[in-house]
Amino acid sequence: MNCFDTTFVVDYRSGDEATIEYLEEHSNEGFYVPSVVLHEGIEGVVKSSGSADIQRFVAGLGWADIAPFGRTTAVEAGRIQKELAERGAQLKPVDAIVAGTASELGATVVTRDSDLTREAVREVLDVEKY
Repeated sequence: MNCFDTTFVVDYRSGDEATIEYLEEHSNEGFYVPSVVLHEGIEGVVKSSGSADIQRFVAGLGWADIAPFGRTTAVEAGRIQKELAERGAQLKPVDAIVAGTASELGATVVTRDSDLTREAVREVLDVEKY
């Protein structure tokens, strides 16, 4: 299973070849977009082109299931933040939610975000750079 962060979704929506290739090469695996990533994408759409394009943006992610954010995800995000803090590292709250979502699902975080691809994060979470 794969859990995509905002960098992947933004790059995919802009036609980045690496994201398209990644989806094709992993087409037999589950794809998840955390609800917080969906929100960040919608926020970008609203800021750039107004609310009229929200439904088109959401429909454009039809290849992935949207992973909800709930109690279990929040606890898992906190656990990851605690473990990273014990290693002298930290994650921004949104990145921690993405990490918690992936961990809860047993999925790999797929990203180009340098905050998520650091060695300390890779020690506690399965992360793949696309």
